Amino acid sequence: MSVHQYVERTRNQIADERLIADQIIRFLYNQSRDEPGFLQRALATGVITDALAYWQFDRRVAAGSEVIANTAHRMMVRESELLVPYSRMQTLRELFERQIRYWDTRPLPEQTRCIVSPADGKLLPFAAFSREALPIKSRFLKIDALLAGVNPWASSRPSAQHALAGVVVRLTPDVYHYTHAPVAGIVRKRVTLEGAFHSCNPTALVRFEGSYALNRRVVTVYDTNVHGGSGVGHVVQVDVVAMMIGDIESRFSTHRYDHPRELQAGDFVPRGAPVSLFRPGSSTSIVLWDGKRCSVAEELLANAKRADVKSRFSEWLGQPWAETSVAVRQAISETIFEDK
Repeated sequence: MSVHQYVERTRNQIADERLIADQIIRFLYNQSRDEPGFLQRALATGVITDALAYWQFDRRVAAGSEVIANTAHRMMVRESELLVPYSRMQTLRELFERQIRYWDTRPLPEQTRCIVSPADGKLLPFAAFSREALPIKSRFLKIDALLAGVNPWASSRPSAQHALAGVVVRLTPDVYHYTHAPVAGIVRKRVTLEGAFHSCNPTALVRFEGSYALNRRVVTVYDTNVHGGSGVGHVVQVDVVAMMIGDIESRFSTHRYDHPRELQAGDFVPRGAPVSLFRPGSSTSIVLWDGKRCSVAEELLANAKRADVKSRFSEWLGQPWAETSVAVRQAISETIFEDK
């Protein structure tokens, strides 16, 4: 399948995605496997990622302001959202690491207890199927490996592990690259797990199963059953690097982008507050929660099941599994189930 489509949430329309370096990625990840080949391992190192990122984002370019403005127009970046205008930017990195007036342009939903998207991007829900189909998580996410020793549900009964729900939000190079807290709560753990820098192109993700568990990532565990919290139990956010993403920098601020600092265990985080910055390129933010406590928004589940969307995830799975474009701080959950 050469085309990859998703559903635009705001207009409920199908859109084609222009995948960056798609032919190269399809060549590198040309067959399904559990372990990366030699060339994949070589290109997924930090040295290669840093070199590619420097060439793409950091070098000064002739007619720099014109190139930056043209790139912004091509990416459909709204200048009205930006805190710093194009004219003051000197490299493409500044454009990709832009700050926006999210308090105006990405307002939080009125429902105080719903989970919100951690980022702008394309969202896959993995509670979109019947319970019998949920083992897809072990192929696509490999949750135990993804969370390593930071799994807050590890000591729970086996049925609780299988009840996990959540979303995968894939950030493409054109989008805003801060991640925000999906819930309000106290951080119980925040751990950086070292790893590689494999691509998050849809082809790479389905042909090299479980790649998220091999990439460098930051795992944050929120306890929302606290005063002022979202009240949905433990919620885990996993920010995952990809090719040309050299770092995930902690940028926690309780008010806009003021006084950013390292997010640490014990911090209370307001829902929707900025927590991290990808430095830059394409990447992924994953949110996991107890599916018996909270449901994925029905709209996202319905979109995932649309058979009229040409998705590489659907082709791999053998049944519909389509992405929906979402905005950071936009509601992604719908129902809160009270404890029984």
